[in-house]
Amino acid sequence: MQGSLNDILPEPISPENETVILELLKRKMAVSLELAVDLLRAMEQRFGAEAREVLHEMTVKQDFETNGEMKKPEEDLRSFCAMIDRVAAGSHRWERVVDDPDRIGYCFTRCMYAEILRELEEPELGLVICARDGPWVKSFNSGLGFHRTKTLMEGNDACDHVFYVER
Repeated sequence: MQGSLNDILPEPISPENETVILELLKRKMAVSLELAVDLLRAMEQRFGAEAREVLHEMTVKQDFETNGEMKKPEEDLRSFCAMIDRVAAGSHRWERVVDDPDRIGYCFTRCMYAEILRELEEPELGLVICARDGPWVKSFNSGLGFHRTKTLMEGNDACDHVFYVER
C-alpha cells in the first residue's frame, strides 16, 4: 500500500512522527474545508440550490496549468501518475492495481477529503472535488483519459481510478 510520507521524503521518519504530521495536515485541511462548506451553505441560503450547480460547473470547467510541452500520451501517462504518487502521499492511501504501458489503475482506500467532508456532513462537496479528476488529466495531456466507477465520497470502500491513453 502506498501513501506514506516516507514515499516522498528524502529521509525516513518514524511512524509516530508521521501520525503527528498527518493529524496536523488533517486539522489544517478541515479548517479550510469547513470554511468552504460554510460558504457553500450561505450561498445556497441566499441563491438557492443553483449555487451548488454553479460550483460544480465551475469545477469541471476550471483551467488547470498545463504540463508544458505535451509528450506522447504514453510518456505523459507515466509522468502524470508519478505526480499523483507524490501529491497524494500522506493524505491518501492506495495500491496501483493496473500498470500497463497505456493504462494505470489505482484503488484508493483512504482520502482525507472524504473523511473530513463526511465529518462535516457534506460529502456532496467532496464529489465536486472529485469531478476535477477528469479535467485535470486532460489538461496534462489531451490524449489521456480517466474513468472511475465508485468513490469513497459516495460511501464506497474505495475509489477506482483508471488513467489511460485514449485510442
